[in-house]
Amino acid sequence: MKHPVSGTIRKVTEVEFLDMFDVSVQNAIMASAARYRDCEALVCFENLQMDSSQLGARTALVVGPNNTLKLAQLEDGGTRLGDCPSRFQYPVAYVDYRTGAPHEA
Repeated sequence: MKHPVSGTIRKVTEVEFLDMFDVSVQNAIMASAARYRDCEALVCFENLQMDSSQLGARTALVVGPNNTLKLAQLEDGGTRLGDCPSRFQYPVAYVDYRTGAPHEA
Protein backbone atom coordinates (compact mmCIF):
# COMPACT_ATOMS: atom_id res chain seq x y z
CA MET A 1 0.00 0.00 0.00
CA LYS A 2 1.21 3.48 -0.86
CA HIS A 3 2.17 5.66 2.09
CA PRO A 4 -0.74 7.91 3.01
CA VAL A 5 1.12 11.14 2.38
CA SER A 6 4.58 10.28 1.09
CA GLY A 7 6.42 13.37 0.08
CA THR A 8 3.95 15.80 1.61
CA ILE A 9 4.24 15.35 5.34
CA ARG A 10 7.05 13.86 7.35
CA LYS A 11 6.91 10.50 9.03
CA VAL A 12 7.98 10.75 12.68
CA THR A 13 8.31 8.47 15.67
CA GLU A 14 5.65 8.43 18.35
CA VAL A 15 7.97 10.35 20.69
CA GLU A 16 8.66 13.04 18.06
CA PHE A 17 4.93 13.31 17.38
CA LEU A 18 4.05 13.78 21.04
CA ASP A 19 6.81 16.36 21.45
CA MET A 20 4.93 18.53 18.96
CA PHE A 21 2.15 18.95 21.56
CA ASP A 22 1.97 20.33 25.08
CA VAL A 23 2.59 17.79 27.84
CA SER A 24 -0.91 18.43 29.20
CA VAL A 25 -2.54 16.81 26.12
CA GLN A 26 -0.08 14.01 25.30
CA ASN A 27 -1.87 11.37 27.40
CA ALA A 28 -5.21 12.30 25.83
CA ILE A 29 -3.73 11.91 22.33
CA MET A 30 -2.42 8.43 23.12
CA ALA A 31 -5.66 7.41 24.84
CA SER A 32 -7.55 8.45 21.73
CA ALA A 33 -5.26 6.33 19.52
CA ALA A 34 -5.56 3.34 21.86
CA ARG A 35 -9.36 3.56 21.81
CA TYR A 36 -9.38 2.57 18.13
CA ARG A 37 -8.03 -0.91 17.39
CA ASP A 38 -7.91 -0.10 13.70
CA CYS A 39 -5.92 3.13 14.16
CA GLU A 40 -3.62 3.30 11.12
CA ALA A 41 -1.94 6.61 11.89
CA LEU A 42 -1.91 9.72 14.02
CA VAL A 43 -1.67 12.92 11.99
CA CYS A 44 -0.66 16.37 13.20
CA PHE A 45 -2.39 19.26 11.44
CA GLU A 46 -0.90 22.75 11.86
CA ASN A 47 -1.93 26.27 10.90
CA LEU A 48 0.77 27.58 8.56
CA GLN A 49 -0.82 30.93 7.64
CA MET A 50 1.81 33.57 8.48
CA ASP A 51 -0.69 36.43 8.97
CA SER A 52 -3.12 34.43 11.10
CA SER A 53 -3.58 34.83 14.83
CA GLN A 54 -3.87 31.01 14.80
CA LEU A 55 -0.36 30.49 13.36
CA GLY A 56 1.14 27.34 14.87
CA ALA A 57 -2.13 25.96 16.25
CA ARG A 58 -2.04 22.14 16.09
CA THR A 59 -4.59 19.34 16.10
CA ALA A 60 -3.94 15.59 16.37
CA LEU A 61 -6.31 13.23 14.59
CA VAL A 62 -6.61 9.45 14.57
CA VAL A 63 -6.74 8.00 11.04
CA GLY A 64 -8.41 4.68 10.29
CA PRO A 65 -11.12 2.94 8.30
CA ASN A 66 -13.76 3.58 10.96
CA ASN A 67 -12.71 7.14 11.78
CA THR A 68 -13.77 10.46 10.28
CA LEU A 69 -10.40 10.81 8.53
CA LYS A 70 -9.36 7.94 6.25
CA LEU A 71 -6.00 7.19 4.62
CA ALA A 72 -7.51 7.68 1.17
CA GLN A 73 -8.31 11.28 2.07
CA LEU A 74 -4.68 11.95 2.94
CA GLU A 75 -3.46 10.29 -0.24
CA ASP A 76 -5.23 12.82 -2.44
CA GLY A 77 -3.28 15.64 -0.80
CA GLY A 78 -6.25 17.96 -0.46
CA THR A 79 -6.99 17.36 3.20
CA ARG A 80 -7.17 20.33 5.54
CA LEU A 81 -9.04 21.27 8.69
CA GLY A 82 -10.96 24.50 9.20
CA ASP A 83 -13.61 26.53 7.46
CA CYS A 84 -11.84 29.86 7.07
CA PRO A 85 -8.49 30.47 5.29
CA SER A 86 -6.93 32.09 8.36
CA ARG A 87 -7.80 28.99 10.40
CA PHE A 88 -6.90 26.26 7.90
CA GLN A 89 -4.66 23.53 9.31
CA TYR A 90 -2.66 21.26 7.00
CA PRO A 91 -1.05 17.86 7.74
CA VAL A 92 2.60 18.31 8.71
CA ALA A 93 3.61 15.03 10.43
CA TYR A 94 2.31 11.52 11.06
CA VAL A 95 3.01 8.33 12.98
CA ASP A 96 2.35 5.20 10.92
CA TYR A 97 0.87 2.36 12.98
CA ARG A 98 0.33 0.03 10.01
CA THR A 99 3.88 -1.23 10.51
CA GLY A 100 2.84 -2.81 13.79
CA ALA A 101 4.33 -0.19 16.09
CA PRO A 102 2.55 -0.43 19.44
CA HIS A 103 0.64 2.46 20.92
CA GLU A 104 -0.58 2.50 24.45
CA ALA A 105 -2.66 4.86 26.54
